[in-house]
Amino acid sequence: MFRNWRHVKIHLNKVSNQSSSTLSFYQYGYGKQKSLLSSPTIVLILLNVLVFIVMLASGDAGDCSSSTCQFLAQENDLVLAGAFWQLFTSMFVHFGFAHIIFNMFALYYFGRLNETTFTPPKFLTIYFASGLLGSVMTLVLLPAATVSGGASGAIFGLVGSYVAVARRAQHMGVALIYAVLLFVQSSLLPGVNIFAHLFGLIGGLVLGLVFSAGHESPGYSINYNYQA
Repeated sequence: MFRNWRHVKIHLNKVSNQSSSTLSFYQYGYGKQKSLLSSPTIVLILLNVLVFIVMLASGDAGDCSSSTCQFLAQENDLVLAGAFWQLFTSMFVHFGFAHIIFNMFALYYFGRLNETTFTPPKFLTIYFASGLLGSVMTLVLLPAATVSGGASGAIFGLVGSYVAVARRAQHMGVALIYAVLLFVQSSLLPGVNIFAHLFGLIGGLVLGLVFSAGHESPGYSINYNYQA
């Protein structure tokens, strides 16, 4: 069968902008152990849980009655009065166990998906920029007496960037349907800040498209090189 072949080389190549290079399993962490703290997703989850524990210790029962919550959560009237840090710190505030459990599950799922595509700096840029956009639009569109908090705006940024990557992978339809279903399911509940979700999603989609420009989704091909 291989009578006229001197040798057959089988290369498993990663389909990317470096499609000619041989796949390195270490690129994805295979074959070596990595610290949990090397994952931006895990670090963000730990920070959110830490803030939640501090709020519980300060006597907060999920109603933002503690001084800790009132300092960290976004109160539009206080932000307008100069408490601009709340636009950022509110991303780490959660009102009750159900709120943080749902958000941390979504953060882990979409965070780990995005980590396979974006470097930590780009990942964190998507996360915090989307969350801040949601906070700013909450300030602009909701009444001054509004109190809001949660990582959901930033998490929806990760949903948006995932949709952008899926578009590059020619699975835009499935990813978009999934994102819309998640948005509707989580945004139509009483007391949920739909504007943080919507603009977080938009921000993540735009940044995902920008950061993934020229990047193809991971895939694999087998090339057979032979000489007669």
